[in-house]
Amino acid sequence: MSKTYIIEVGSESAGIVVRDRTGFRFFSASRRFSCLDGKLFRSAREAERAAKNRASSKKSTCPEFVKSLRRALPKLPF
Repeated sequence: MSKTYIIEVGSESAGIVVRDRTGFRFFSASRRFSCLDGKLFRSAREAERAAKNRASSKKSTCPEFVKSLRRALPKLPF
């Protein structure tokens, strides 16, 4: 049984899931799926469904990514 799966949505790579003792951990391949990064899923199929739901969402970015970007911007030297 494989321990790593590539998750693709359409022709876009969403990320990979890696099996560990507690489930399948998602590692995003692009910013579009960064809100799923590090999340734990019960199965690779569940992670794939989450990535498909994220891809069909009309939001352009994940809320967590936006929050981290806002925190980082004041620290950037311009």
